[in-house]
Formats: sequence, C-alpha cells, structure tokens
Amino acid sequence: MSKKSTPNTGNVFLKVDKMKQMSAVDIRAISEELQVLIGGKVDKIYHNPPDEVRVRVKKPEGKFELILEAGRRVHITKFPKEAPRFPSSFAMLLRKHLEGGKIARIYQHDFDRIVFIHIIRGEEERVIIGEFFRKGNVILCDRDLKIIMPLKPFFKAGEIYKLPKPQLNPFDVKPEDLDFDEDREAVKVLAGNLSVGGQYAEEICLRAGIDKKKPYKELTAEEKERIFEKIKEIFSPVERGEFKPHILIKNGDYVDFLPVELEVYSGYDRKHFETFNDAADEYYSRKIIEEAEMRESENKTLEKIKKRLEEQILAKERFEREMGDFKRKGDFIYENYMKIENIIKSFRRAREKRSWDEIKNIIKQDKNLSKLVKNINPAKNSITVNLDGEVLELFIDMSPPQIADIYYEKSKKIKQKYEGVLKAIKKTEEQIEQAKSDIKFVSSVRVSRKREWYERFRWFITTEGFLVIGGRNAKMNEEIVSRYMEKKDLFFHTQVPGAPVTILKNGVDAGDTSRMEAAQFAATYSSLWKDGKYSGEVYYVTPEQVKRSAKAGEYLAKGSFYIEGKRNYVTTSVSCAVGVDLKNLRVFGGPLNSVRKYCDYFVELDIGDESQNEISVKVAASLIKMAKEEEKHLVRAISTPDEIMKFLPPGKSRIKE
Repeated sequence: MSKKSTPNTGNVFLKVDKMKQMSAVDIRAISEELQVLIGGKVDKIYHNPPDEVRVRVKKPEGKFELILEAGRRVHITKFPKEAPRFPSSFAMLLRKHLEGGKIARIYQHDFDRIVFIHIIRGEEERVIIGEFFRKGNVILCDRDLKIIMPLKPFFKAGEIYKLPKPQLNPFDVKPEDLDFDEDREAVKVLAGNLSVGGQYAEEICLRAGIDKKKPYKELTAEEKERIFEKIKEIFSPVERGEFKPHILIKNGDYVDFLPVELEVYSGYDRKHFETFNDAADEYYSRKIIEEAEMRESENKTLEKIKKRLEEQILAKERFEREMGDFKRKGDFIYENYMKIENIIKSFRRAREKRSWDEIKNIIKQDKNLSKLVKNINPAKNSITVNLDGEVLELFIDMSPPQIADIYYEKSKKIKQKYEGVLKAIKKTEEQIEQAKSDIKFVSSVRVSRKREWYERFRWFITTEGFLVIGGRNAKMNEEIVSRYMEKKDLFFHTQVPGAPVTILKNGVDAGDTSRMEAAQFAATYSSLWKDGKYSGEVYYVTPEQVKRSAKAGEYLAKGSFYIEGKRNYVTTSVSCAVGVDLKNLRVFGGPLNSVRKYCDYFVELDIGDESQNEISVKVAASLIKMAKEEEKHLVRAISTPDEIMKFLPPGKSRIKE
C-alpha cells in the first residue's frame, strides 16, 4: 500500500458512499468468479430481513456462502451471519423449491445489474433472479421465468419476468455507437449511455485527455476516436477476466472496491486481493461490522438506559401516590363538607377580630385546637389541619368546593406527568430491547473457514513448526492415543492427575525448544493452573511405552493409560497466551513464544481470579483494541469470546499487564 498525491476533488462522481451498490462492471467481474459455485449443492437458505438472502452451497472442495442483497450486492462471503430464529415465508419457499438442487448456471444478464442463478433438482429447474439496481429484488421463478414468489411485492406470482431492453455497453460498443447528439457534459453522456456509471466515465475522459465538462456534441471525431480506444483499454481486462482487485482507502476508510485500477483514484491507498470476490467481501463485511460496532458503542450506555428506566419507574410510583393523595383529599372535603365549612368560618371570624399571632397563641393554649391545627401560613391566608387523619391545607377566604378543586387540579396535573412517564417508560424499554438486539447482531458476525482436523482438540504449533494436540476430556484423550498417536510422536503428561494427553507430532525429529513448549502446554492445561501452581513436572515417552490396556488384575478408567519403561522428566512453568492469526483467520493459543510468532495481536494470561466467561470477553475486547483500524473488523469477527474460550486454561485467569 503506497500513498500518492491528493486526488482531484472536482471529480463530480467520486463520492464516498456509506455502503456502495455494485455497478454493472462489478457484477460482470463477480459473475466470472461465481462460476466456482457451478455443480454445488444448495444446502441451506436463509433470509435476513429486509433484503438479504444467503445460500449455503456444498462442494467436495468445501462450503460456500453466497449473499444476494437486493439492490446492493452479490458475492461469496467468509463472514457468515447467525441465522434468524424464525425463518420468513420467503425463506421457507426458497428452501422448498431449491434445497438439495444443484447450481447449473450463473450469469449476468446482458450488462444489467441482474444475475441469474439456475438450479436443477430432479426434473425441475428453478431460477433465482437477483436485481441489484435501485431498491432491487430477489425473485424465484420457474425455468420459463414465470414468477413463483418475489422478495419484494413489485411483481405478482404467475407473471412472466420481463427482461430489460438491451443497452449499449463498453464491451460491445463500436466507434459509430459513440455519435451521441447531446448537449450534456461529455462525462454525463458517457456515464448514462454506456451504463458504466460516473467513475468509469471520469476515467475514460481522463485517459482520453477530454475536458469532461465539454458538451458532448462539440467533441471532434478525433476526440471520439480517443474515447473509443480508451473504452477498450479500460474494459478489455474486465472482459478477459484479468482483474487487479483492490479496495480504495482514504484516511483509513474503505471508499470503494474495483476489479481494475483507475487513474482517477491515483491519490488513494489501495489494498489488493487475490480475487475480486475477496475485495467485495472485505469491503462489505468491514462496512457492516463498522455499523454494528457503532451501534455497540452506543450500547455501552445500556446501563445508563437501565438506570433511567429505574428512575422513571420510581417517578411513576411517586406520581401514582401523589395523584391518589390529591384526589382523596378532594373527595374527603366533600365527604366532610359541613365540618370543614365550620372550621373555615370559625377561623374567618377569628381573623376579623385578631391577628394571626394572637390566633397562634390561642391555639397553643387550647389542647383540642392544637391537635386540629398543625400549621398557620399568614402569607397564604391558610391553615393546615389534621382531620380524622387526613392532613389538609384550608384557605379561609375560599369555600370547600374551591379548596377541593385545588386538590383535583393538582391530581390532574400529576396525572399528565404520570401519563408522560408511562410513555417514557415504554420508549426506554424499547431502547433497551434495541440495544440488546444490536449487541446480539455484533456477536453474530463471525468468520467462516475450513477448519483443520486437529482443531476439535486443544492444539498449537511450536515455534519450530511442529503440531501439538491435547485432549479436552477423557474421551478425547482415548481418541488421540488410539487414532492419532504415531510412531514418531512423543507422548506428554504431567505427574499430577487431571491433565490432558498431549502429543507432539513427529516429536522424535523435534528439537529441545518444541519439546519444552509441548511440556509447557501439558502443564498449562492441567490442574496446575486451576490449583494456582506456576510450575510442575511433566514427562514424555515414546508411543510404544503407552499402554491402553490394564495389567492383569488392575483397572484403568476411560481415557487413562499406564507407562512402561523410562520416563523423561521436565520441570516447566505454565505459560499461556491467546491471539489472532489473521493469515489463517483463526484464534491461536498456547505457550507465549509460539503465540508471539504466529499471531498478529495477542495477550498473555496469568493465573488470576476471573472466570473463563469473564476473561474471554476481556481478551476479545483487548485484541480488537490492539488491532489496526483497517483490521479491527476482521479481528472482531475472528476473535469471538466463544473461540477464545477454547484456548483458555482450566480455572481462573487474568490478563497479564
């Protein structure tokens, strides 16, 4: 990747979209590479609403996952997504018609953003039509293109799918086809009439030395001839399948992906790929994961949202109490109308003859009045009384109905607040559910790859390049010894019980470094780590010394063995690190030196106090944080907590500083 001069920002078509729609040129290139699916068997089909359909295809050489996203993209992905819990009716119909069928043909229609996939099952032939223009569609048809069901209701079942009229395209264009009599700018005429879009029209003008803003009808014959030559120069490699797939990068952001290099992007960084499909998959996967990460970062406020909900619930309960209290007071006034009216009249008469201070003194001296009157507020011309346990503020210049109305009005205002907080609670609950959904979405993104046979066991590669495998349980211990231990291997085990069988493949030829790392591996994944012991004794022997049958009169538990002959002992410390190997798209764990050699990013672990669940999440977060910006999406998809968990020692751990 190399930096060049700043691109011409005046290029009207060079805009950075949030997530691009594939162009007709992209579709032509990707269609060539999708031929790898021919002969494959349709295994599973999923619909991720609203617009994405995924088709899992099986072939002898491996599994593939094809994405058709209406109005946007079609390509094979190595980033599978968790299937929806409940399949849509469209997914169910696709499964009914297509699962078990073989892919017979895949091709782009003419030079349109339309892809046809023909699938044959028995005597039946079905066609999936993917439209990747405008809002697009994914349509299931029979062999005669009679529509069985569209993803979007732009068509009706039973209709015949009508193909667009053929358009002029850069692969079939002739010199005489370029005689357009139009006043529009040359770049816009070429973009529209050749169906190549803005970026390729810009490229044609740039290479032909044409002022792109010049009215097309003013172009000379010689300029049109140069345009024809440059069209052939740009698009012939695409027609021949001679791609230079790459992603354009500006300021660390993925801008676009292209099958051939364009001079209009000379100022952008480029990340090259072996196939155009890989470039498309990398581009879209990173964009999708970035969007998910953005939502996840927002979801870090989930606890704040929950706290807000708690406060809203408390407010709701308070409003319920206050609303009830005020209404009850209003009702109480009417229920005790005469008594309250007499109290008001008595204080009104007293006030005509005496000051409030004099009235306060009288109340203090009268035991019964002291029990009745709890407070006097001269400024408000009111008294607070406790009448049969109900505390009321009575205004002596008001009648009982007027005072009751004050309480009813307060209850009404509280009710408005109460209704407002109910709406707020509902909205907050929806936000919490959305936040949980977004977190689930992010965790559902992972990398698909062909796993090696040994990855079902504990495993690592020594710094000298030797494979080491270990059992996860008694059954695996027995399987490793009976099926995978060979003459040139070495068998490792700790002196303490509760250790996995560890095999150093071709260990007879391995050096001391590999043997020591295999011993560390055996010690680390034994009960030593769980018991908080930093070192222990490990022995190794040859396969002939490992006996699977018990001696006469003795018993061997499942997954246990006994050793004959001399043992070679090694005292070793425990050592564990976990990292991400981007080249092989996998998590890798084992002794520190080995992980350091093979991983792009890693963390070292130590015996600690955090559970495997806790530490797996922290390791995943640490690896993502370490990654370069352009690799974060890939690290995130590979190093999921579930994958990291497979490499954690038994017991509790911590990340070593």
